[in-house]
Amino acid sequence: MRTENFLTVLGANVRMNYKNTLIPSILLLLVIPLLYGTADLDCIKSADCLERMVALVGIPMFTSLFYREQSRDLYDMVALRPFSFRVVAALRIGISMAGTFVLVMVFEIYMRSCGSIFPMGAYAVRTLAAGMGPGFAGLLCASVAKSTAAGYLGAFCFCFVVQAGPGDSIFKPVTNGIHPLLVLFLCSAGAAGLLFCKPSYQ
Repeated sequence: MRTENFLTVLGANVRMNYKNTLIPSILLLLVIPLLYGTADLDCIKSADCLERMVALVGIPMFTSLFYREQSRDLYDMVALRPFSFRVVAALRIGISMAGTFVLVMVFEIYMRSCGSIFPMGAYAVRTLAAGMGPGFAGLLCASVAKSTAAGYLGAFCFCFVVQAGPGDSIFKPVTNGIHPLLVLFLCSAGAAGLLFCKPSYQ
């Protein structure tokens, strides 16, 4: 019975969140070829495309995961489940991580079909890490402020600081590899997001 409950919660959370996570991410990927050439790229240019453009899918994939719980009326409806909210929140993060990885792999396959040459597996993992950076920053801001709009603002500010600040090498894992400080940041931001994700009226 517990397994059935888990599968029910899993399916419900996928259905609840795909409009705010998956659909905007797919639309973003469809626009990228119009903004950034994806044909006949070498490893360096492919890494730049994945870091600057494709990794942005992490923002919609993570930032809006808790938007339903930011309204008390909606929370009263979705709170009727056999698992605690933080367990469900962690499940949503895991689903978004898997979904982001799949989207990155699909786009990499498209890039390879256009003649670009790069190590797909390694770049996919690194792009996932790059996308989780702004995504987790947005998720944390949304959890603390109880506002998805604040989460998106935090995510875009994070991207601006990374591009303009001295720590950009840490947050460019496709080019420079996954830095231990990036792993520490992701673990800390994810844990803090789960800590603050519970609505304040509970």
